[in-house]
Amino acid sequence: MREEIVLSAKPRTETGSSAVNRLRKAGFLPGVIYGQGGTPKNVNLDSASFAAMQRHHTSENLMISLQLEGDTTHKVLVREVQHHPLSGAPIHVDLYELSMTERVTVSIPVELVGEPVGVTRDGGILEQLLRDVEIDCLPDDILETIELDVSGLGVGDSLSVEDLPLDAEKYEVLTAKDIAVAAVSAARVDDSESAEEGEAGAQPEVVGEEESKEE
Repeated sequence: MREEIVLSAKPRTETGSSAVNRLRKAGFLPGVIYGQGGTPKNVNLDSASFAAMQRHHTSENLMISLQLEGDTTHKVLVREVQHHPLSGAPIHVDLYELSMTERVTVSIPVELVGEPVGVTRDGGILEQLLRDVEIDCLPDDILETIELDVSGLGVGDSLSVEDLPLDAEKYEVLTAKDIAVAAVSAARVDDSESAEEGEAGAQPEVVGEEESKEE
């Protein structure tokens, strides 16, 4: 069962860069709730709580029960987080209000699990060719990641989007199904090493001997 993420927020009336900077220094994260055809709501979240949530949930598609002070609880999806260019700390967040009965389009990261036999037995190299896929589903069915088992892949084998373990009744995959997600290729031979081995096996030319023969 999906873990429910609950955060508190307060309505925000301050706007403008100077006012927002003061809020950040006071420990607040400015944000905006939009969607569902309503007027966007400016809010303040607790910066430390939001950062802690991000550390525990790597997916960008986080559904949050946002308890807005003086208002009802809003089911929102984290759409975009802006980070400070130096510290990496979140400085602004866009939140999309959801209707639990309406489908939503999200991009879900793909996580490869298992060790391919082509790597462990034959010395091949596992390559992840696609990092995320776009799907359409109800909010309650949003996944943090999609796990793809690659343990059966041999050298030269691959898995594509159509091989992802998704319930077709819940998920409509919008990414083209024939796009490769993961593949195992043969180990590459370093060209410089091959050249050195070739040179080591070749017979050296003795210039003095050739000159003596010509004389």
